[in-house]
Parts: sequence; structure tokens; C-alpha cells
Amino acid sequence: MSTFVDFKELKAFVSIEQVLHMLGIQQLKRHGDQLRGRCPIHNGTGDRDFVVTPAKGLFYCFGGCGGGDMIKLVAKMKDCDQKDAAQLIARHFRNCTVPRNSTVPGTVPSTAPQNQKGQLKPLDYLQAAHEAVQALGVSSETCMHFEAGYAGKGIMRGRLAIPIHQKDGTLLAYCGRAVATEQQPTLTFPNGFDPSAVIFGAHRLKEGTVYLVRDPLQVLLAFESGIENVVAFLGDITPQQLEMLAALCDERKCDTVELF
Repeated sequence: MSTFVDFKELKAFVSIEQVLHMLGIQQLKRHGDQLRGRCPIHNGTGDRDFVVTPAKGLFYCFGGCGGGDMIKLVAKMKDCDQKDAAQLIARHFRNCTVPRNSTVPGTVPSTAPQNQKGQLKPLDYLQAAHEAVQALGVSSETCMHFEAGYAGKGIMRGRLAIPIHQKDGTLLAYCGRAVATEQQPTLTFPNGFDPSAVIFGAHRLKEGTVYLVRDPLQVLLAFESGIENVVAFLGDITPQQLEMLAALCDERKCDTVELF
């Protein structure tokens, strides 16, 4: 008879750093409040692809392995399901517990500031918990945090609609991100909107390292795994955008930029 483990209780007693030691992952280097190094899941060669945020108990691989909590990390490393991974951790630390509901940590939805009169208002029909969005690896909590969701109507119909803001937080437009490979192009924008004039996620940028990715979906997926200082260009990289990013980093006191 297999031993059941309460995921939530297990994570309260065992830290993700302890699990890293359990897995023999010792090559990570500390950068501020994060640990970074080569991804042990796909044996990557990039020395900054794999990021662990101990305070949140989460990991993320920019090389395509995704992210999650310590249980998901063990599952990926041992090629097993999360139930078996939890049992491996519990046995290793001799902390087997009686189960409740198996849980995976989520993010706490935040309330975005209200738009001033005359500004574009958030779309109120987006579905944060739609199965097509969850299939992309984005939880309803993350969608709620970003005020994103599946659009069942409108010009973004059939896509993940993600709001785009100016660096001061003003809502500018929505981009429609494909939820299936047959949907082309990957990103769509309203007529008249210039995606090259905006850095996605700029309004959330804080002091420290900036992670620059190519797709706004990667920003949401990174947030899902505890990494918040992530921005994306919404098209081809141009000299104008690089100048914008340099000015933004100077303004927000961001010391380094990591490109993925």
C-alpha cells in the first residue's frame, strides 16, 4: 500500500533548497534572492537558464523545461508523477504525512488600479480558467493577476488576451496570443497599434536583474514560477526598443539584463 503525502504540509517542512541537495544539484550560484545556473533537467549549457527562488519555493527553466515547486522539480528529474515525487521527498526527509488535498502553490491575485476616465477599460468577459489557457501552463490565478484570459468574442476571439500597459501602468491595448499551433501569427494586435513602441511588462519592472524574453506568454509562465522581473519585446528587436530598454533599466535601477 502506497503512502499518501499532503503536498502542502510537506512543503511546510522541507524547503526547495533541501530538495536541491537531495537531488545533488550543487552548481547553482546565488544572485541576490535567487539561485541560478545550468538546468539539471535537460542538462543545459547556459549558466543562467535555471532559476530557483527559495523564498517562494519555486524554480523555472528559461530553456523550455517550465517551472513549479519542489515536487514538480523532483518529478521532472526522476521522470515520475508528482505523487511519487512527493513520496520520494517524504521518505528522504522521513516526513511522511497523512494526506488532505494535493496542492500546487498559486499566486495571490492582485487588484489592478482603476483606470481614469477616458482610458481603455479592462475587458470584463475574459475567462481566466479556460481550459485552452490552462493547457498553455498558465493558472487562473496568474491570469487574474495579469487581468488576462481566454477571449470568447471580440477581435481576440479564440486567443489568450493579454493586456499591454505603458510603463506608468496605463492600459494601452490587448494582444492576442495563440493557444494552438495552427493559429498564426502567434501574436495579434488591434489595428493601429504599434507593438514596437512598447516593452511588455515595463510597468512591473523593479530594481535588480531584468529577464528579457521573446513572448509575453513567457512572462506569465515565469511569474507562475516566482520570477517577476521579466519583460518582452512584442516583435522584432529594433535599435529603438534597445534604447527604450536601456532608458527603462536606468530609470528602475536594473543592473543587468539577461536575454532568453
